[in-house]
This record gives sequence, structure tokens and C-alpha cells, in this order.
Amino acid sequence: MKQREKRPARTRQAILDAAAAEFSRHGYAGTGLGAIVARADLTKGALFHHFSDKQALAAAWIGENLTVSINELWVTPLHAMDSLDALRIFCRARCQELMPGDATSALVALTAETAAAASVLGAVLAAVLATWREAVAGLLERGKSGGWIHRSIQPAAEAGFLVAVFCGFSVMTQASTDEGTRRACATAVEGYLETLRATSPNH
Repeated sequence: MKQREKRPARTRQAILDAAAAEFSRHGYAGTGLGAIVARADLTKGALFHHFSDKQALAAAWIGENLTVSINELWVTPLHAMDSLDALRIFCRARCQELMPGDATSALVALTAETAAAASVLGAVLAAVLATWREAVAGLLERGKSGGWIHRSIQPAAEAGFLVAVFCGFSVMTQASTDEGTRRACATAVEGYLETLRATSPNH
């Protein structure tokens, strides 16, 4: 009985894993259910037992898989930070790590592709981005309270800008693998972050 109970869960996860690979590589419109079931080595009947259509599958993948990946990459690490220097180091590392087909590029691609046309997916993706922005804003707010972020800074506005920067940088990595450009972008991000630093009492 336990084996039978585990089988549907394994099948569902296999479908989600296959969907992750296909959506990340080919986008929403470019991914067919046939490719997903072929990758999972299942039938369409098995897929439809768990998901009513491609949109339902994509929404489940975003909510259960992509959200977790984005939180691990961009949200959870911010909770433990207590200095602007820590944020600078983190952002430089992320600039070096962003790659085509990763969770960030998948989020950006699907948002650009589906936000206007698929309201269900748009709402799910908007929630993922909102959580990311809120984590950055929360860090900057703590920085203002702690005296290491300038008191004039508006955390929500800066958070929106910083998330947009990394989303745009993720798009750039799709077209260019030039390490010089990557390093230049990382340096530019660090320079921007310095403008958020609280002014020394001696200045």
C-alpha cells in the first residue's frame, strides 16, 4: 500500500522536473506537453491525471519549484545580512553565477512571455518577484535603522530597481558569455550600492 501511495507523488514530481527543464530552456510557448512527457518517460494520460493543462502545470512548477529556487538564491541569504559590504559581496557573486537556463533566467523569461497573456501565470510570477523585492527592501530598511544605509534612501524604490537590474543582467547572459562584460556589470552594481551607504559623521 505504501508503495502505491508513493507512486503518484513520484510521477507528479517527475513531471514537474521535466517541466522545469523544458520551460527553463524553451520558455512557455516553446514547450509542448509532448516534450515534457517524453523527458519524464511518461504518457500524456499520466500528465493529465495530475494537471488539467499546460497552464496548470506551469503554475504548479512556478509555485512549488521555481519559487523555492528563487528564494534560495535571492531571498533567504538576505535575511542574515547586516552590512552593505555583505550585500556587495553577495551581488558580485550572483553576477558571476547567473547563467542561461538557471532559475533567474527562467523567471525573467516566463514573466516577459506570459505576464500579459496568461493572467494566472502572471499573478504567480508577480508574487515571486514581489517576495524578492520585499526581501531587498527589508534589508535596506534594516540598514537604515542600523545606520549603514543612508536615511534618505527609499527601500521599496531601490529594491525594485535592484531586482530589475539583475533581471536585465540575466537577459544579457543569454546573449553574451563575455567575462569582461560580466565583470563590468558586477563592478557597476557595486558602485551603485555604494551610493546607498550612510554618510560618515565626519563628512
